[in-house]
Amino acid sequence: MKPVKINRRRIKVGLELTSKCNLRCGMCPLPVLRRPYEDMEWWLVEKAEREIHGMGLELKWLHEMGEPLLYSRIDDAIRLFPEASVSTNGLVLTEEIGKRLLATPLKRLRICIDSINPEVYPQLRTGGDFNKLAELTKAFLEQAKGHPLKIELQKMRSRLTTDETVADFKRFFELKKYENARIIEKTCEALDVNEETDLHGKFYGCMQGGFFTWLVVFADGRVTHCCYDAHGDQIFGDLKTQSLEEMISSERFAKMHEAFAKNDLSELPRCAECFKHGGKDPAFNSILSTVQNLPDGAKDLVRKVIDLRYK
Repeated sequence: MKPVKINRRRIKVGLELTSKCNLRCGMCPLPVLRRPYEDMEWWLVEKAEREIHGMGLELKWLHEMGEPLLYSRIDDAIRLFPEASVSTNGLVLTEEIGKRLLATPLKRLRICIDSINPEVYPQLRTGGDFNKLAELTKAFLEQAKGHPLKIELQKMRSRLTTDETVADFKRFFELKKYENARIIEKTCEALDVNEETDLHGKFYGCMQGGFFTWLVVFADGRVTHCCYDAHGDQIFGDLKTQSLEEMISSERFAKMHEAFAKNDLSELPRCAECFKHGGKDPAFNSILSTVQNLPDGAKDLVRKVIDLRYK
């Protein structure tokens, strides 16, 4: 079978420094993760840097599952991947951690606040302490004031947060004082189950717009083609023993790509989960693909317009 031709400019890359987390959130598969909770060995982080940059790719996020600020060498990892962003639940963003982050070339930090209602927040971030999060976030905003780091405070859109607005978030965190901070709105997307809940709706086809738009390296070195494959059901290689070029040129990868193109999901269990609610409609998937391939800002805007589940 011939190797798959790929558009490298389209690929987004995620590196999971750790699959450990201090929370067990309802929208996340981490509480029932079917692989170990572990940190990536440092030699493997260094190999990932050589492989990813050697292929002319850039890292988008320093996480998959897990809380990246729990990784002991998070600042060193950022220096290896200065183009990458970091997303955190904010509950370990102490003054010391903040100092280490601000001493790196990190360009964007996303703090997942999700809700400023103390009664709703723990329903979204299971095990989280809202008062602690608010205190740490406000302290970091002050600590990073005037710094070039862009800080995103995430507001979640779900049935539980319909009464909260961007303006509410701005007032709560006094964002007029911090030019480097802004509020972003995101819908909650199920990573593990595909049934509608108060947090997220059903999927209707490939939410990434195609078979290979992501390349995610797990903490154990195994590599999947999709950021929704949290359990590693569709692994196509192992960075501990292979190069990324070898994986992408492999017969396994070619067979997975061909099966996706033919809608043969018998050997693609994670893909089958996304397609199980009628996503095989070619016209619908064409629309999803177009939306997913828009630049991030435009994609978010379009998805807000078409996402009416929480109205």
